[in-house]
Amino acid sequence: MRKRILGVPASAAVLAAVAALALTACSSSSSGGGSAGATANKGSLTVAAFDFGESKILANMYADVLKKAGYDASEKTLGAREIVEPALEKGSSNGGVDVVPEYLATFTEFLNTKQNGANAKPMASSDVQATLAAAQTLAGKAGIDVLTPSAATDQNAFAVTKEFATTNNLTKLSDLASYKGTLVLGGPPECPTRPYCEPGLEKTYGIHFTGFKSLDAGGPLTKKALQQGKIQVGLVFSSDSGIAVYGLQVLDDDKKLQNADAVVATVNKKVDSAAIDSALNAVAAALTTDDLIALNKQVDINGDDPAMVAQQWLTSKGLI
Repeated sequence: MRKRILGVPASAAVLAAVAALALTACSSSSSGGGSAGATANKGSLTVAAFDFGESKILANMYADVLKKAGYDASEKTLGAREIVEPALEKGSSNGGVDVVPEYLATFTEFLNTKQNGANAKPMASSDVQATLAAAQTLAGKAGIDVLTPSAATDQNAFAVTKEFATTNNLTKLSDLASYKGTLVLGGPPECPTRPYCEPGLEKTYGIHFTGFKSLDAGGPLTKKALQQGKIQVGLVFSSDSGIAVYGLQVLDDDKKLQNADAVVATVNKKVDSAAIDSALNAVAAALTTDDLIALNKQVDINGDDPAMVAQQWLTSKGLI
């Protein structure tokens, strides 16, 4: 699932999936091939992606610059953070992965609730440096390094159709508190248990949902369900270029439920090195939110291959 549905402790089923991951061979697809000619003599690295386009683009970027730096790096798509983060703690030598493109505030709160309990006081905020310091402390306990955040951000957003917004005079999430009709929320299966999804909308905004429909994490299923009237509110993402294409309108998060999430590289401490940090921080320094929107359009709307899109962007920035 996508990143910003902030964390709760993993269920037994998810933990079982993690255990299964450790028992399987760490086969993975090659990313792009944009680093042809680099000598892969520094060891093998596996870069994990969450199961959505933007994460696959970022993971392929990371794999390509790591190849350029001399590593035998490959991208592997896993799934939800409850699987990806434990895999990062393990490292590929123990059946896990070595590098993950993460989202700062979400990653911080995932580790916070994992280590300190579901009711832990939030440690992420709109202050990037304070959130980074908290993330580094929490991640350090898990054997993970958190590198330099990018200027590129992405975060949870909630959309309705433009027609629904106009008919009901909706511009912000707090406007939904007084809505009395059918109000079905659509999003990934984790949404009903995540504090920055359904519970957060209900607690922070006083919204009363009449139902929930399990779909995808801001993907085409959610956007199509909105278009078709199967749901009235859907979880989308602020860097999603498909919002306009589907005729949707994002409602303003006027009570600041969501923290802005900066794209940030996370690395298993056992494999981290100055060469890895330099390669990944170079991506962070070049990447902007506008880049994310444009790259997402190529993959999500045009249907281009994430590996190819990543390679082209890196080439345009002189990074491979």
